[in-house]
Amino acid sequence: MTASDPMPAGQALPGRHAAADADSIAREQHAAGQSRDRSWLVLLAGAIATFALGLVVLLWPKATLNVVAILLGAQLLVFGLARLFAGLTVRNESGGTRAAYVILGLFGLAAGLYCIRHLSVTVVLLAFIVGLFWVLHGVVDLIIAAIAGPVPGRWLKATSGVISLGAGLLVIFKPTISLKFLLAVLGAWLMLYGVLLAAWAFRARNAATRPLATR
Repeated sequence: MTASDPMPAGQALPGRHAAADADSIAREQHAAGQSRDRSWLVLLAGAIATFALGLVVLLWPKATLNVVAILLGAQLLVFGLARLFAGLTVRNESGGTRAAYVILGLFGLAAGLYCIRHLSVTVVLLAFIVGLFWVLHGVVDLIIAAIAGPVPGRWLKATSGVISLGAGLLVIFKPTISLKFLLAVLGAWLMLYGVLLAAWAFRARNAATRPLATR
């Protein structure tokens, strides 16, 4: 074909497809960035709510057993839903990790519903239910942190696991647990977990605002 020959009708101009692909990739990256921007705000809102609930529990030492059962049930429902959602939607984790999230989420939902629907439970039974969930929560986080390798945010997962495991074992194996002691442990755990969620939120924000080329 000579320089003066017209371009065949079915042949695209050189570089046109490349430019279209670049525009498509840019739009996808922009959409992903917006999604990450929203996700850190959700995490931060959850952190504030968790910390506030823990503070309320600590400042309410004379709460009745029914109130404690409702608070613990609500906490288990929220964390169960969060774990179940993570297990069903997360894509950058292994199949085993997602399965562990789903199992933990279902257990949290079942335990939370039991606490709310059976308000006549004893302090010992209530402590055992929430303690068992915290132990499982801690074990899952520690296993994930151990197999993840040296990745960013690994220390947050490990810290969450240690706190949850310690709190769970404390309330399960304390022979003469009282309602006041259970409230103190619950409030402290919620406040510490709220701080960890806030750290996760700010880490997610920094990752979202970092230039794509440096990620």
